[in-house]
Formats: sequence, structure tokens, C-alpha cells
Amino acid sequence: MTVRSLYIALIAAALLLGTAACDHSPEKKTTIAVVPKVDDASVATAKAAALAARETYDIRVRWDVSRTPTAESQAELIEKLVAAGVDGILISCIDADGVRDAIDKAIRAGVKVGTFDSDCPGSGRSFYIGSNNDAAGLLAATTLLALCAEAGRPADGIGVFGGVVGDAAMQERLESFLTAVPDTAATLWSGDNASTGKTQVTDFLTEYAGLPVNGVVFLSSTAVIDGPGGLARLDSLCRPATDNEGAAAAAVFFDTSDGVLDYVTAMPHCAAIRQDFGAMVTGGIDRLLKAIRNEPFGETVTFTPVEAVR
Repeated sequence: MTVRSLYIALIAAALLLGTAACDHSPEKKTTIAVVPKVDDASVATAKAAALAARETYDIRVRWDVSRTPTAESQAELIEKLVAAGVDGILISCIDADGVRDAIDKAIRAGVKVGTFDSDCPGSGRSFYIGSNNDAAGLLAATTLLALCAEAGRPADGIGVFGGVVGDAAMQERLESFLTAVPDTAATLWSGDNASTGKTQVTDFLTEYAGLPVNGVVFLSSTAVIDGPGGLARLDSLCRPATDNEGAAAAAVFFDTSDGVLDYVTAMPHCAAIRQDFGAMVTGGIDRLLKAIRNEPFGETVTFTPVEAVR
């Protein structure tokens, strides 16, 4: 081989290696990771929407959940997704303060980030799509007030159960709820741990049995999503006495599953607040794809429907 031929061969090899490293081939699909706070029945419609987007948009969609429901674990997951080379992340933030740095670091690395369900205000995320949590908290309050009136009970001695203290959605719901129903007996935070949440409900209803407790509100569904009937004291609180239909207390649950809906239908003074997780994820992926392509994606904040169901 002549010197000239060797030179040409080396140049060709370098170009080939460069092309492989950049991987701009038509076969490389955009990859989006959808990251919910938890992976249970409450987000089943979100998961279905995420998986359906694969065919709708001809992209790769990952469904990734942090190993524990903590900001540290979710931040660690964000870093792993960036290292894995995803193009975009659609995330429901467990704790806004705890994941803000990880989100901004991902954005600096060239990954587009959008939030759904629970926002991360003050971060560089491209958009938020989800419930208007101020309105959702007020809806939970007005629903509880109506149920208490229906049961012939005052709207006091109310137990409130939330997920993670730093969850922006939880805080917005709680603040709005308290403007209409300020007389609460206790507000307890489970950290989105189902076992902890169930224990808190039982302990609360045991400790405050003589108050009486006239109602309970679940701003996070983690403890009851598989069916509130599994918690004996809660079931006893909501179930009417055989000789007095008005004896049951009121209960409002956030998010729906078959177990929650069956319970709400069976009990006299119960309701559930339904959020449209399917719309959040479908709309979020559509916006994220446009952001990745540097196309206009609409409003920075978009609200999806919320309704009370019985």
C-alpha cells in the first residue's frame, strides 16, 4: 500500500468512527423517560398512556420509578437517565427542593425536562402539565363539606393524610383545603410509603376515637389505593351503623383505582377526586417531543381536568 493509499484509508476509518460515535443514523429513535412518584394503581392510566406513545410517535418510552419514594433516590435516577442518553424526561417530582439541582444538571447536559402531576417551580424545566392543585384542594374541601352535611356531622375533627412534605402538589392542595376546612385534628405525612400510611391511619383513628372524627381526607392515595376497606378502623368509620344510616363519617380520597371506586360506591358519604393522568402523560410527551425538536409547545403551565366522583 502506498503512503497516499494508507492516508486515505486512515481518513475513511476516522470518518466511520466519528459517524458511529455520533449515531445520527435514521434508526436512532428519540428516547423519553417517564418518571412517576410511585408505581401503583393510581398511575395505571399514566403508564398506559406512556406505553401507547411508543407507537403514536414512533419513539422509545421508558417507565422508570426511583427505588424509594425520596428526593435523593429520584435525583439519583435522573442522573442515571442522563448517563443512559435519554433525550427527554417527564417527571412527577417527589420533593421539588430535593430534585431541583438534578433537573437543572440534566438540562445543562442537553436533556429536555418537563414535569407532570407535581411540579418543580424555580427549576429550568420546560413546562408543567397537571392538575391545578389549588383548585383540586378546594374541590376536596367543598366535597368534604357537602358529605359532612349529608351525614349530619360538623366539618371538624378532620384527619388529613398526605404523601411527602416537600411535594409541591401536596402543599398546594393542603393550603387550599385549609382555607375552607381549617378545623383539622391532625395532618400526617406518610412519605408516600404505603405501610407507613396505613399505620398512621389506624393510629390516628385509635388515638382520636373519642373526638369524634367526623371526616378524613387523603391528599395522597398511597395508603388506600388498593382498597380502603383493608383498613379496619377506616372501614368502621365510613360504614354506617346498622341502626343509624347517618352514623358514618365522611371521607375524600385523592386519585382513583378500582379498589377506591368500589369503596366509594359502596359507602354512604365518600367521594374520590379523579385526576386525568392519561392526559398529563400524553400531553407531556407531545410537549417534550416538540421541546426536543426546538418547536413551540404552547403554554408553560397547562392544567388537566379534576372532578369529584361518587
